[in-house]
Amino acid sequence: MNREIKFRGKKLKDNSWVYGLLTNDMKGHYRINFDPKSFSCVVKDDTIGQFTGLQDKNEKEIYEDDIMQITTALDKYLFKVTWNEELGAWCLMMKGDIKEGTKPLGEWLGEYWDKIEVIGNIYDNPELMEEWI
Repeated sequence: MNREIKFRGKKLKDNSWVYGLLTNDMKGHYRINFDPKSFSCVVKDDTIGQFTGLQDKNEKEIYEDDIMQITTALDKYLFKVTWNEELGAWCLMMKGDIKEGTKPLGEWLGEYWDKIEVIGNIYDNPELMEEWI
């Protein structure tokens, strides 16, 4: 099984998202090649996030710094997608935590497949991050 390696980032010019391969140009700018003809554009460094290779219940691709929501009969819980260097895995950081969790994202999806979805990201939806420590 091949895992698709791609990134997203916000264009420097108009703040819109582009998706594709991440490269550097000779000036040290990060660029994302977003087209088969290798068209690329400069992106804002602080918005670059990697595709996890996974999708939520709505088949939406999950990227680093996405905000996920798990809805149960009791409540709704918010998490941020982060990379856990120690585990070498994408994990979820629960709202209120200061360190990413230790349960890989794939396990969360297996356990809560019909209850977990991407509801935004930390760049476009800062209001979801309020009170986040």
